[in-house]
Amino acid sequence: MQKGFNWSLWTGSILVVLLLILGVLGPYMAPYELDYQEKLRNEVVNGKTIIIAPPLPPSEAHWLGTDKWGYDLLTLLLHGAPYTVFVTLAVAAVRLLIGTFLGLYIGIQDKPQRWWLAIENAWSYMPIFIPVYFLLKGININPLTPTSTLVLFFIVLVGVLGAPSVASSIRQKTEQIKESQYVLAATSLGAGREQIIFRHILPHLKEQIIIILVTEMVAIMTLMGLLGMFDLFVGGTKMTMDPVLFHSITHEWAGLLGAYRGFVYSNYTWIFLTPLVAFVIAIGSFTLLAKGLREKFEQTYHRTPFI
Repeated sequence: MQKGFNWSLWTGSILVVLLLILGVLGPYMAPYELDYQEKLRNEVVNGKTIIIAPPLPPSEAHWLGTDKWGYDLLTLLLHGAPYTVFVTLAVAAVRLLIGTFLGLYIGIQDKPQRWWLAIENAWSYMPIFIPVYFLLKGININPLTPTSTLVLFFIVLVGVLGAPSVASSIRQKTEQIKESQYVLAATSLGAGREQIIFRHILPHLKEQIIIILVTEMVAIMTLMGLLGMFDLFVGGTKMTMDPVLFHSITHEWAGLLGAYRGFVYSNYTWIFLTPLVAFVIAIGSFTLLAKGLREKFEQTYHRTPFI
C-alpha cells in the first residue's frame, strides 16, 4: 500500500462523481414511469390464490421494493436525484459567490468594519432553520406556484441566509493574507485593492474556497433533511386529508425520508431505510471529499511551505 494514500479523497471523489451521474441520468435510468403503481391483484401460487397488495418488499421486479401506495422506490429515488444533488450544489454556489464577494471586500478594508462584525456575531447564534421554516411554511404546502419557482425560491433563500457564514470565513482569511509581506510590498508599490484581491489574495484562497463549497453542501443537505422532518420538502409538499399525509412533489431524498418516517417502526422498514441509506451516502460522500481535500491541501502546504 502506498504510504500516505488519501483514501478519503479518492472514496469521496468516486462517490460524488456517481452522485453527479445519477443527478444527470437518474430519471432516464428509472425502471418504471414515475406514475406507475402496483395495484391490488390475485396470483395463483402452488395452486392457491393469494392476494398481492402493496407495499411490496424488495424483489427482482422491484429491487428496493415499493411504498404503501405501490410506487417503485428505486424509480422515486432516481427521479429525485437531480433535485437532491443539483439544488444542493446551486445553493452552495450562491452562498459561495455572495460570501466570497462580501468577505473579500470587507476583509481588504484598512479598518475593521464593526457593523459587519456585529452582523456576523448576531447571525452566528441564529439557526438558519428557523427563518427558512417560517418563510417556506406558507407557500410550500399544496403550493399554487410552479415547482420550478419553488425550487428557485429555495435556492435563493437558503443561499442568501447562509452567505454570512461563508463571508466570515473568507473575511478572516483575507485579513490574514493582506498582512503578508508580499501584499504589503505590493501595496507600497501602488497596487490598488482590486489588484491586491485578484492577483495576491484570491490565488491563496482557492483551496479554502473549494473546501468551503464542499462543506456547505453537507450543511445544506443536513438542513434539507431537517426541513423534511417537518414536512417541508424542496419543490413543494403535497398534503392529503383523511388521513393527513405529506408527499414530496419532486421526490428529492430528504423529502422521501420525511414522508416515509412513519414507517420506521412498522413491518415495512425498507420504505424508510431506502431513502435513509441514500441520503446518508450522499452526505457521507461530500463529508469524505471535504476531509480528503483538507488533508491533501495540508500535505501540499507542508511539502512546499514557501507558497
